[in-house]
Amino acid sequence: MEEARRSACQPHGHRLIAAGGSAIRREAMVPRRALSILVVAVILLSGVPPLFAEEPRSDAQVWLYGNMTGVITPSWAYTVMPGIRYRLTDSKEDPGGVTMYELFTGPMYMHRFGSLRLRVPLWYYYMGFPIPAKGEGSENDYFDSHNLEVIPILDYALGRLTLTSRSIFHSKLYARNAAFKTDSHRNGYSLLLRQMLQASYSLTPGIALVLADEVFLGLVEDDETADINKGEPFFEKKGFSMNRLYAGASVAIIPGLSVSPQYVLETHHNPDKDSELTRIRHYLFVTINGVVSLF
Repeated sequence: MEEARRSACQPHGHRLIAAGGSAIRREAMVPRRALSILVVAVILLSGVPPLFAEEPRSDAQVWLYGNMTGVITPSWAYTVMPGIRYRLTDSKEDPGGVTMYELFTGPMYMHRFGSLRLRVPLWYYYMGFPIPAKGEGSENDYFDSHNLEVIPILDYALGRLTLTSRSIFHSKLYARNAAFKTDSHRNGYSLLLRQMLQASYSLTPGIALVLADEVFLGLVEDDETADINKGEPFFEKKGFSMNRLYAGASVAIIPGLSVSPQYVLETHHNPDKDSELTRIRHYLFVTINGVVSLF
């Protein structure tokens, strides 16, 4: 039961799998040189040529999430995670305020093979976008999308160091916005692959440092809406569209409760123009993680 609780305690959420110190094996010390090499490798993986025709738009936001997981059996758990994003600044002088409401929910399968651990969440993912009025006579609006995600996660423990590969297969099934005028436009299908590589290093039994990089690659685009605007809540375009670099920590508060503060550097790229850089975003991303055993 304790092993299952520790396995689920690591937030396997949509952004970062921050390994809590209590969940990391400490039988051996990893040389500092090996850790340094891994850090440099992750940074290099995030490097994308800064191609842009004009100064890219930039903004700063705060993300807040509450991740609650109930462990049902040693192999199964269920997660509910609401979230909210709030914009603080924008180079285009858009008003600050809430930019997105999110909800993730679904089961997760867990299994361990020695030092290798497998987790596979299957999530329903709701995205809601409040759109403020932009001028006299206009009104507030609200767009949203419905999505399914399959998320195979592999963790490999090397003493204080844990290496993680996370692949999110993000299927968008419905998108409602101002550009989609018919139900045929709104009901479609696109598939996005989000591939993350992460290194977590345990400083103490309750504190771990985390560094990760995540690449967004469109695999399948919706045929009927391919020529209509891209972004959210539109269907995904084929090709490289985004990169996220994460740096932060996971801090255990009490057994079953932790907090994961992170800085996120997000770059947006136009897949139709040789991955031209179009936007830079800076996030303070905070997740509170709770785990309860139901068996």
